Amino acid sequence: MSRKEDSLAAGFLDASAAQKYKRAEVATLPYAKIMVEKSGIAKHVKKGASAHVLDFACGTGAVVQELYNSVPKEKWGNLKVRGTDMSPAMLEYLEARGKSEGWTGLETGVVDGNGIEDFDTCTDSDVFSAQDDITQMLPKSTFTHIFVSFAIIVLPPHTLQRLQTLLQPGGYIAVTSWASVPWYSLFARSVSLMSLPQPYCPSSQEVQDKFCGNWGLESCMVQHLEEAGLQDVDSLEEKRSICCGTPDVWTTSMQFPLGVAVKTWWEQGKRDAQLGELNGVMKKVATENLAENGEVEMEFDGVVGWGWKSG
Repeated sequence: MSRKEDSLAAGFLDASAAQKYKRAEVATLPYAKIMVEKSGIAKHVKKGASAHVLDFACGTGAVVQELYNSVPKEKWGNLKVRGTDMSPAMLEYLEARGKSEGWTGLETGVVDGNGIEDFDTCTDSDVFSAQDDITQMLPKSTFTHIFVSFAIIVLPPHTLQRLQTLLQPGGYIAVTSWASVPWYSLFARSVSLMSLPQPYCPSSQEVQDKFCGNWGLESCMVQHLEEAGLQDVDSLEEKRSICCGTPDVWTTSMQFPLGVAVKTWWEQGKRDAQLGELNGVMKKVATENLAENGEVEMEFDGVVGWGWKSG
């Protein structure tokens, strides 16, 4: 696949995408909380020490929210948090969120693509080479804590190794990945109900490989962290049953993963119309399987891995 051809997240950089992505935080926030808790940053800051944090591929700021929630407000002056993302819209949303919440010490910046052609529309690690470095403009040996929340699967090879060089000695990195794709059964059921001729329905394994890779296996997560040069590496897998809003809200929050799936497996030229039909069918299918509170309930399965730089 060329970098110009069928970019997997067209529209990911606009303001509406940020709003949709924010709604997905109901699923990612519990895992952000684990990453922050395992870092010990609250205890670190309460003792009067300063923390210089990088939230890499920060999206709308789920990890940032948990960081500020974990630290007493009177200690926020000891926090310096940098959120980076390839999407200016995500960063604009995070900046506005930070101002509204009074998060002092928060700054944002677009990651640099190192000359990668059409980097701003790429969300598939397959289009990157081993030489691509999207961390190059960030300062080395600077951060005490680095977080990568549900983004590692789409980042260039060796990004984790390069992030490790940005840590101060003794610094901490945490990564999260999905271990499974909870919406697959609803997706497959919906495709089977679409108008003939129906588009291709990828297998569960194909979708798993696309959205999780081997990062969703604890053993592989640990291996990746150790290969990046981290020590005292550990991990955990946790399942959470989460209510994701009404069928309308849930379908809206699904636009990014559905867009990736459609652009990966469906025929160019038909995708917009097919995605529109898929949204309607999925909303109807979801309505038939609601929790008692009238919301779409899904079981999410995520892996959290973390480790420390020597020193």
